[in-house]
Amino acid sequence: MSSIVYLKNKSTGKVYAYLNESKWDPEKKKCVCKRKCLGHLDPNTGDIVPNRGKKERDYAIVSTVGTSFFLEAIAERIGLKSALKSAYPDDWKLALSCVFYLLDGHTVMEGITHWSEDNVTPYGRPIDIRDVERLISETTENTMFSFCREWRDGFTGDDFYMLNTQSISSYKSRSERIGFNDLPEVTVSPTISINMVLNMKDDMPLAFTLVPRSPKDLTGLRRRESDYRWLSLPRITHVLDNEFCNTDNFESLLRTNQRFLIRASPEFPLARDSIGRVKDRIMDLDNYRTIEGEQFFVMSFLNYWNGRRCFVHIYFSPEDAENEFSLFLSLLDECKLELERHVYVEEHKDFYEKYFIITETKAGRLVEQNGDAIMAYNDVAGFFVLISNTVKDPQKAFRYYTRKDDIESRFENLRNPRDRAVLKLYTDQNLYGRVFLQFLAVIMHSHITNVMDDHAMLRSAGYRDLLHDMSSIKKVSIPGFKTPFYTNINNAMNETMKAFGVNASSLRPQ
Repeated sequence: MSSIVYLKNKSTGKVYAYLNESKWDPEKKKCVCKRKCLGHLDPNTGDIVPNRGKKERDYAIVSTVGTSFFLEAIAERIGLKSALKSAYPDDWKLALSCVFYLLDGHTVMEGITHWSEDNVTPYGRPIDIRDVERLISETTENTMFSFCREWRDGFTGDDFYMLNTQSISSYKSRSERIGFNDLPEVTVSPTISINMVLNMKDDMPLAFTLVPRSPKDLTGLRRRESDYRWLSLPRITHVLDNEFCNTDNFESLLRTNQRFLIRASPEFPLARDSIGRVKDRIMDLDNYRTIEGEQFFVMSFLNYWNGRRCFVHIYFSPEDAENEFSLFLSLLDECKLELERHVYVEEHKDFYEKYFIITETKAGRLVEQNGDAIMAYNDVAGFFVLISNTVKDPQKAFRYYTRKDDIESRFENLRNPRDRAVLKLYTDQNLYGRVFLQFLAVIMHSHITNVMDDHAMLRSAGYRDLLHDMSSIKKVSIPGFKTPFYTNINNAMNETMKAFGVNASSLRPQ
């Protein structure tokens, strides 16, 4: 039995007509009603105006499917996808899509909407920047704790290292105090200081914390280490810069058996003594090494400081020595001119005192260069010294130390002018969430570069070239065909996917 039922929409005032059909349901053994909307009622004529039918699309839609397919398979393989589900039970697809956007070479989150319109993503629809702002605003330390507990289970080995980075934002010195409409001014630091723990076996990041500054002494190091006590890390080696390397700190590290890898200034006594020991024989072809794509003459040996042993790794680059001494001489010329004209630069104060002899005479000021000090500088130009009480291999020591520069570059300019307002990055909460997304991208980037380094076929290709090849895999949806078409995957792409453990044949219509 059929009838027409009229229902009024209270919000719009429109009256809609529905076809009401009663049918006998043998399972429920009763009549059930099904309604189908016929249209709305014309208020003037009382006629039913039919609904507009769905317009058939008369053009094909081409979407990039290769990038997300490739990256999602990697995320699944390394356990990142599972850990994200623990951290974001309801929003893991959105978070994973944001990470893919960052891995695709983008640094400004504002452009994610256009990117997600052109790419098939785990999120399944275009990403509104307001969704990203909501995601990062809801990201807390508990989010990272949930992620890291799951992520930690996939690590093998008990050796980790900790480093501190300082990445520069796009805030200029004149705009460090920012006002937002009628809100009070907000003081914003132009740097983002991050403390991060990585696995020594494969350089994969494990966890991070935002810190006000790098540690200045042993107490600061132990405070940073205590931030990760909840992860139960048995052995942590601190990777430290030359600002930390002074006699008091160095002796404290050795006396307490704190595991460390530190860059020592050539002025540091142990470093200068070690350079003197190898200076005449380091440029032997047997000492020539290529480390992380850079060429050095390298020598390592065991040394002692107050009876405690440490491994000294010395790296020398003739090219760097020439460039460094040339810049040094140019700076000396500037300093001499400043002294003669009585125009002082605060940053050059140490140079004035160390490399010049100033004599005041009746005829005026006489400025002479200190030849002995200048030649002493030339003796150490081009040398790079790392000291450790645990890391014996000079190649590993160099890799652990220079990892800091790579990580710093990936956190550069997070608070760019285009994102800081729309994502509210002037708040600590949203900044933490944005850093966490970048941290996830660093994890995946680290794994991808590790695999590329392990395969000769991929070693010569760049990271950008790799993702560019993946982005050439397209999905084409043509009107009249229920099943979409996919562009071919050539042999080179297939071999690349195999290297990452990705099965190209698993690409199915989505």
